[in-house]
Amino acid sequence: MKRILSLLSLLVFFAGTVNAQTAGTATFQVTTVSNGGQYSPANVLAIWVKNSSGTFVKSMKVMAVQRIQYLYQWKASSSLNTVGAITGATLSSHQTHTIAWNCKNASNVLVADGDYQFWVEFADDDFQGPCTHYTFTKGPSAQTQNFTDATCFINVSIVWTPDPNGVEETVQPAKIIRNPGSDLIGFVLPTQIADNAQLQIFDITGNRIFSTANYFDDGNSRYFVWNSMGANQGIYIYRIESGATISSGKIFR
Repeated sequence: MKRILSLLSLLVFFAGTVNAQTAGTATFQVTTVSNGGQYSPANVLAIWVKNSSGTFVKSMKVMAVQRIQYLYQWKASSSLNTVGAITGATLSSHQTHTIAWNCKNASNVLVADGDYQFWVEFADDDFQGPCTHYTFTKGPSAQTQNFTDATCFINVSIVWTPDPNGVEETVQPAKIIRNPGSDLIGFVLPTQIADNAQLQIFDITGNRIFSTANYFDDGNSRYFVWNSMGANQGIYIYRIESGATISSGKIFR
């Protein structure tokens, strides 16, 4: 039997809308070309994904050790998050990189449909190197794009292939409820759903820091609570599974 959680009188922070989430694979290919740096053909490289708002989603490939500090754009975007990425030492030559993304973020949550960007950056000297990005649309329709060659990036393509089964479970952001000065953060789903419900909280590196199956139903909505006392300030990812319904989103602590 679920332990009933009492909620304080909290202020609704925001309410989300339902977003389709099509499962599938986005395959990104790019060949880098020397920028004429003093270390060329050796180079450090990063490939990562952002959403249409410019928010970091996931690192896909990071090849750097000693000179990782020169991947300025990737560092600023990712805060050095390499969860789920291919990682390794500095590359000895320029080459073709083929990346297959399952459209899940660093917390292994399938992202909503919409526009996404593959970013690629490399450095073959002790300063900012070439950096660019390419956009595709994630949705129920397949898509193939071949991009015009640029000075340092050639043979660039993106192939988006939706899964035959189409759209996965509907994901609905929860309402976030909080009181100024309180460490309690409430998560509200609009209807009572299945009994097998669970709230999970992940930090920005993808580590799960909290999990609970306790909730409160008031006849119209289902409420979960996270006591965030002791958690560092920053961005966190929440995920609520309740039967076939999944709710997920980003919160700031």
